[in-house]
Amino acid sequence: MDILASWRLYAKTHSLYDLIWKIYNDRFYYDYVGALPNGPARQANLYALALRADQFEKSNFKGLSRFIGMINQVLEAQHDLASVAIAPPKDAVELMTIHKSKGLEFPYVFILNMDQDFNKQDSISEVILSRKNGLGVKYIAKMETGAVEDHYPKTIKLSIPSLTYRQNEEELQLASYSEQMRLLYVAMTRAEKKLYLVGKGSREKLEAKEYPAAKNGKLNSNTRLQARNFQDWLWAISKVFAKDNLNFSYRFVGEDQLTKEAIGELETKSPLQDSSQADNRQSETIKEALEMLKEVEVYNTLHRAAIELPSVQTPSQIKKFYEPVMDMEGVEIAGQDQSVDKKISFDLPDFSTKEKVTGAEIGSATHELMQRIDLSQRPTLASLTETLKQVQTSPAVRDKINLAKILAFFDTVLGQEILTNTNHLYREQPFSMLKRDQKSQEDFVVRGILDGYLLYEDRIILFDYKTDRYDEPSQLIDRYRGQLVLYGEALSRAYSIENIEKYLILLGKDEVQVVKV
Repeated sequence: MDILASWRLYAKTHSLYDLIWKIYNDRFYYDYVGALPNGPARQANLYALALRADQFEKSNFKGLSRFIGMINQVLEAQHDLASVAIAPPKDAVELMTIHKSKGLEFPYVFILNMDQDFNKQDSISEVILSRKNGLGVKYIAKMETGAVEDHYPKTIKLSIPSLTYRQNEEELQLASYSEQMRLLYVAMTRAEKKLYLVGKGSREKLEAKEYPAAKNGKLNSNTRLQARNFQDWLWAISKVFAKDNLNFSYRFVGEDQLTKEAIGELETKSPLQDSSQADNRQSETIKEALEMLKEVEVYNTLHRAAIELPSVQTPSQIKKFYEPVMDMEGVEIAGQDQSVDKKISFDLPDFSTKEKVTGAEIGSATHELMQRIDLSQRPTLASLTETLKQVQTSPAVRDKINLAKILAFFDTVLGQEILTNTNHLYREQPFSMLKRDQKSQEDFVVRGILDGYLLYEDRIILFDYKTDRYDEPSQLIDRYRGQLVLYGEALSRAYSIENIEKYLILLGKDEVQVVKV
């Protein structure tokens, strides 16, 4: 009855499609029918039922009871719901987009149209927005031509990109190319045995291209940004790096070589037929299916960390995620060890008009302030006050920020080094890094934002602001050491620099403290 109650509650807030799949998954019914004779066809029909429910809700009819009523009317009219075609055999060729292939793997993968240019429609817009720089527009200038003849225009209009527009255009291009690299990575990692990258182009033009030398085992940044498609990246790699160091080879194939005899033809097969002995093996198969389901449950229990592992995490989520799985020491379980005579208190609601300020709001505002400070000249209390007005927060939060304490930070050794090396300074820098979970051996992506770092040729100074309250600095060092280790690893991978100095800038007390981690 509990499971029925949970489904009833779930149906109130979710679609019929989601409800049907929840029922399938909660009772392992989809897996169960897959183990029966003609299992793929049975599973295809279950999937079709969920799709019909989705189509039903997209019409003018809503609700589970109406959907069941519609199914009953069809059955009463002696019209069975049409069966659907089963999935193709495993050795079939499947065509799909890169997005659709995420999470799947195939023995052989062909990535086609490597020469197709990236979509740059957003970058040719008249207006480009940026969280960092704001609105970037093009100026429309009206110019006199000085023409005397009537058939020539007397004035013309010129579209001139502003400096902010150029900055936003560059930022948009970096973000777009980063996404294209991520898509290419997804596509290339679908192959289990062999990967084929297929594109077209002029052999003479490709071989005539020249590229600057690589640095730290990576393509030059201009080479990466000047690429028009995936093929340009791969071709640049093949030209810059020695062939002995590459894990792939390339060859050119002309149209005269693409004959039917050379490439062959795809074999088409008839749909699979039902087993004539299905009924005789019914009871035996059900028993085997139940045994398989038991094994699945045991496997799920043993590998819970891998099943529940999110594909993308932030550094602060990693520790939180593993706490319930890896370390149960000191955890109080709800419903256990409760005192019978424990007093229950009801706090009266606060009807005062005074705005409450949370620590998270102060922390967010402080981080934004530190990113906005103009470091081209030494900050003063007056300049910090003006900068604070630009921070997107409420007046109550601004009043809680101690500007004198922030100003004092620039008197510290780290603060002085930042002021004297602004040309090496990077602030509010996003990053993505692929990590492997040691327990489940599954890959996941760590994404985050670095408060700031100083980049030198032989070392990197990483720093992170913290507004948490504390008694001793060691408390925050222990709390955030793992997070800074991840940040340091991301920087080390990005720049191929091993020497990473890590600092916490503690703003949770009356006086600022800078501690090395």
